This record gives sequence, C-alpha cells and structure tokens, in this order.
Amino acid sequence: MPVIVLGGVTAVGKTTTAKQLKDQYNWDYIEGDQYHPMSNIAKMQAGIPLTDEDRLPWLMLLHEKLKNYLTTNQSCIITCSALKSHYRQILLTGSSDPNVKVKISTESVYIIILTSSKDILHDRLLQRQNSHFMNPSLLDSQLQTLQLPANQTDEPYTYIINCDNHSQNEIINEIQQIIKQ
Repeated sequence: MPVIVLGGVTAVGKTTTAKQLKDQYNWDYIEGDQYHPMSNIAKMQAGIPLTDEDRLPWLMLLHEKLKNYLTTNQSCIITCSALKSHYRQILLTGSSDPNVKVKISTESVYIIILTSSKDILHDRLLQRQNSHFMNPSLLDSQLQTLQLPANQTDEPYTYIINCDNHSQNEIINEIQQIIKQ
C-alpha cells in the first residue's frame, strides 16, 4: 500500500491533488500545514521565511505519521512542501543526518513534487490570500529554496510533475502511472 507525499511550493496544487486522490482511492489524507507549530504559522503570515531549524520539528512529526502508515501497511497521502533534498531525507528517515540511509521500499513511498510557473503560482496565491495563512510575499523564497533532484538515481523515491498546461485529471493520471494504481 503506497504512501504518497505531495510536495512543492505554496499554491502549486498539493491540497487539491491530495483531496482528489483521497476521494478516488478512499485513502487517508494528512494536510501537512495542520501540523506546523503556531510559531511557524505566525512567521509565514508575517512574510518571514522558515529556517531549516523551524521546519525540523514539523518534518519529524510528518515522518512519524509516514512511518505509522508504513508499519500498518495502510495507504495515505501527505501534503508537505518537501522543498529540499535534506527535508525529503528527514521525511523518509526521521534523521537530519545525511549519512542515514533510507530503508524503505521504493514501491512503498512516493514523493511527488508538483511544479508550476511563477506567474500561475502568484495568481493562485492572490486568489486565496484570505483563506490561507501563507503570505504571498514568500513565493520567491520558496522558489529559491526548492531543490529538485538532478536525476532518479539521487532520489529514487522522488518524482517531478510540471503542472503547467495540465488539467487536474491529467495530473492525477501522471501520479497513477508513477504509483502504478
């Protein structure tokens, strides 16, 4: 049973995609934003980028959620920006030590990074700024922080889907091809 982590910068469509997968497969869904400590939310509302130190407890908590689903052999979709390779490492291992190796089957966990153009992301942020805590001024910081894997060998669990010019159904179809469901 797969666990899918949907990553990417703010407003890329993680939540929309996760909810559609949840409805389609009847899998559990964890909205990663709900696990941010209030101090992180306050910083993001104020337009202050999070540091690695700010993100660490949040990533560790999401790792525990991911691990629980794997140990009980249940499927789940987790939304989490997972912007850096280092953050994805923490999600998979529960450790910030880059020497700790991932011991999870590549057919159990899929980290799917959604990408889109800055213009589309900016427009989406402006449309939702009254309903989401993320300050639109943080888009540039998130785009600068985003580290996509150079190749599948470096991060065999991580896949990239460019959402530009794709319908939501096309994005779901790409994910289905990746997870073979």
